[in-house]
Amino acid sequence: MRGNNMSKNNDEIIIELFDENRNAINYELLDIVKYDDKEYAVMMRQYSVDGEVEVFRLKHTEDKSATLYKPEKNDYIIMQVYEMFKEKYQKYYSDRIKFED
Repeated sequence: MRGNNMSKNNDEIIIELFDENRNAINYELLDIVKYDDKEYAVMMRQYSVDGEVEVFRLKHTEDKSATLYKPEKNDYIIMQVYEMFKEKYQKYYSDRIKFED
């Protein structure tokens, strides 16, 4: 997915991504987590009612002018990043996100 727009509403950072069919999907950026020398975005679809987060691997262009958001497919990496995020923010986001053990 490619990030096109980023905006800030109150304390939320909203990123507009496009899927393979060029449909726009807005995500709220919750945190950037470093794991194994790579950066991962923990995000939730804007106005999500199920409170489910998604993990995207960040890839910056060489000149740092753009960032690609690639949905992470490796379950182990997803769980590691999720656990790091959960440990840091469980109390802060507990009213919006359904944290699982």
